[in-house]
Amino acid sequence: MSELYDVIIVGAGPGGAMAAKVAGENGLNAALIERKTDIKIIRRICTMIINIDEENFGEYITYNYRDKRFVFPHNGFSIKYDGPFRNVYGFHIVTPCGNRFRIGDSDKGKRGEQPPVGLMIDKGLWCQMMVDEAKENGVDVFTNTNINNVRKEPDCVVLTDNRGNEYRGKFVIAADGVNSRIARKLGFNKDRIFLGTYKDMARTYVGAEVPESEVLMFCMGWNCSISLAPEIPDGQFHLSAASYDINDDLDGELDRFVSLEPYATWFKNAKLVDHKTSCVSNIASPIAIPYKDNVLLVGDAGWMQETSITGAILPGWSAANAVTEALIKNQINKEGISNYLKWWDTYLYQPYGKRLAAGGSAEIRDFLSADDIDYLGSLVPEVQPHSMNFFVIMKTIGRAFGGKLEQISEERPDIMQKLMAMRSVPRESVLTAKRKNGCEIVT
Repeated sequence: MSELYDVIIVGAGPGGAMAAKVAGENGLNAALIERKTDIKIIRRICTMIINIDEENFGEYITYNYRDKRFVFPHNGFSIKYDGPFRNVYGFHIVTPCGNRFRIGDSDKGKRGEQPPVGLMIDKGLWCQMMVDEAKENGVDVFTNTNINNVRKEPDCVVLTDNRGNEYRGKFVIAADGVNSRIARKLGFNKDRIFLGTYKDMARTYVGAEVPESEVLMFCMGWNCSISLAPEIPDGQFHLSAASYDINDDLDGELDRFVSLEPYATWFKNAKLVDHKTSCVSNIASPIAIPYKDNVLLVGDAGWMQETSITGAILPGWSAANAVTEALIKNQINKEGISNYLKWWDTYLYQPYGKRLAAGGSAEIRDFLSADDIDYLGSLVPEVQPHSMNFFVIMKTIGRAFGGKLEQISEERPDIMQKLMAMRSVPRESVLTAKRKNGCEIVT
């Protein structure tokens, strides 16, 4: 019979790596199982930005530049990161003609007149650092190992890998990402709302000359969602396209983007690096109670798509500490890890998860033309307070353009009619269209 671990963590992304690190520090007999051979290599699309110096999930992360550590002061821990990074100063919406709605000022940031609100890091390297610390503290690490099945037995949870090997743990922390196989096998998805299939792909360019580049840019007015962000090292850029319609030609739309002005000028001297990332994910509503049969879900495994790096690390930390407490009390059950469920409910599900579960807005491209979006993008030239918190960004956009509704009605009543029509589309009609264009596999 295989060894009985106190806890087995599945997945070595930020959430799983953090859970393994904490489990090792707490002296648990723990194992970490990761499907990739090299943890440092990130193949799934990711901008690798971590928010700093503003509230996120009840925490105010900051970076200690002297000692090279990310500090989580509210929860009382820090994590070493001595790898490369780039400052990020905000979030910009860019229209087809180049108009910008600015949340944060990139130029001021580069002059030292505005602090960064995010750092672009090497996420794979950071995960490897945490896993190395876990190993130093006795955690068994199994790479190139894919978990195919999970079952509950009277005294443990049993995981089966792609070679038929079994792993037994008193608890399991599932950090196996969006479309978690463990969540699906345990039946979590039966009560979730299918919101559509989202596909992304990204390219890396070197030598692009992008103005106001030290921000995350969301480019509106195209046939899919396009974003642009600086990468490490300096002079390298991450250009991505995404859509809820699996039939959309993302490669073709990226080709069109870099060939039309003003963007053609930005990419005139750029070279495409031989490195692409992608992701196809079925989006389902967040899970209210991320626990079943001694399995705790953390990060993306219990969310609708991405909780962000912060939103993965924090539940990984909380789950590992909750398991430690349960083992000390000999409460190998839901009551034993209740502090984790309280944390999830307080900092993720109640403030954000319920709202996301109730979401489902119409696609802007179905109502507004590129010219319409150019007009809207010209209405707010003032730079808004900097932030990289998604929910703060949404509120900022709402406030800024909510104050322009009268002007839009007077100057462009046709656009106002389109905005009202877009707002009036029933949620179920939106979801039906997205489901039709997706590929539901959630049960």
